Amino acid sequence: MTQYASDPWRPAFHIAPRTGLLNDPNGLVYWDGAYHIFYQWNPHDCTHANKNWAHAVSHDLVRWEELPIALTPEDTFDSHGCYSGSAVADGQELVLIYNGNVRDADGTRQTYQCLARSTDGVHFQKLGPVLSGPLPGYTAHFRDPKVWRDNGEWLMVLGAQTAALEGTVLLLRSPDLVSWTLVRELLAPGEFGYMCECPDYFCIGENDLLIFCEQRSEGGIDSNLAGYVPGVLSVTTRHTAFRRLDHGRDFYAPQTFEAPDGRRLMLAWMGLPEQGDAPSTAFGWMHCLTLPRELSVVGGRLRQSPARELVALRKSHLGSYGLAVSGTMDLVDARSDTFELGLAWPEPASGVAKGTASCRSFTIDMRVGGIERTTLALDFAARSLRLETVRPDGVIQDLGHADFPADVAVCDLRIFVDRSSVEVFAAGGALVLSARVFPSPGAEDLRIRADGTLTLDRLDVWKI
Repeated sequence: MTQYASDPWRPAFHIAPRTGLLNDPNGLVYWDGAYHIFYQWNPHDCTHANKNWAHAVSHDLVRWEELPIALTPEDTFDSHGCYSGSAVADGQELVLIYNGNVRDADGTRQTYQCLARSTDGVHFQKLGPVLSGPLPGYTAHFRDPKVWRDNGEWLMVLGAQTAALEGTVLLLRSPDLVSWTLVRELLAPGEFGYMCECPDYFCIGENDLLIFCEQRSEGGIDSNLAGYVPGVLSVTTRHTAFRRLDHGRDFYAPQTFEAPDGRRLMLAWMGLPEQGDAPSTAFGWMHCLTLPRELSVVGGRLRQSPARELVALRKSHLGSYGLAVSGTMDLVDARSDTFELGLAWPEPASGVAKGTASCRSFTIDMRVGGIERTTLALDFAARSLRLETVRPDGVIQDLGHADFPADVAVCDLRIFVDRSSVEVFAAGGALVLSARVFPSPGAEDLRIRADGTLTLDRLDVWKI
């Protein structure tokens, strides 16, 4: 579109708002032969206000068509925002279940869980609240319904805060999407901070998983992290192994849904709840969604991979096989502001990766221009991964870092770079980092560096 002609950060292959602010993905569903994505959207300003539900549809997870706004905050039960929720197919209708946010004159929050129905998947009729306010014993931080059908009944997980200001996730059931009964708390209150929001419950094979975002404050420092624990619906279970879904700086509010072939897919908001202005606000918009990701479970650990349909994005290809990297190597023919990069080296043997014994670290510099760059550094000895950016003024910003789990082989990387984002999938998706970056126009060089010698089985660069 012409108003974006001079915008250097407008994504080429991520969902982003035309104007205003985007945040949580909502209502992810495959319905009537197409993938539907809704997301919270303030179309008028880059602030967290006036939350509508934007709507996009795709037949291939690659090309997305924008549809009319599905929900607008204009009723007494959602006057201050149509907040997060989910979508389900009920007979021939598509049903949205969402959180209606209301503020009194003194700023006091009221919260409602509401329904809207559609017969054509485009135009939705609001039916009003099915849960009017929080249940007894919980505060108005009572939100983000995720609903699914199981054994002839509807189940819902809901983020909540107890009267003691401790976070938890609730399980509710209903025969008709209208009358809801509390089953129990899925998390011991307070174990995961003062609020647990954006919950999702699903099964992959024999593995039940509960994902959610924990909000906590320790030592005066607030944190907002998205992660998962093993899920158990039938018995009360205490969890201590909260595993982050993504170790990048900009990842929040993930939601999953099932593809028609049974794959579990996930998208998230590439942003944070309290994030300040981004440079893209100069062009009237802020934030984007992640790429669609396929989820799998290997050895009890959740793994994420770019949806297989995304290979359709690939254009020109630069490939090399059996490449020995020593020192710095500029990939001159791979200059671009949008690309996919894949690297692999031999499987590890006896805890040490073949081809890495003489390589202490391996670094990829992306979007390079002068001193400016976005760098991914892999330390083989420490089994760690770090993503950072060096701004034109030389200031270094940490975009995320993590250590590889002891049971995971460190032998591959897959990276997607868009005009204002980078998504890193390492070790078969066992470790993922997502972040927004805002390089200067023309910063498009790509290079790799090895401290020692690293022999790659393959190196692939596809321009997108």
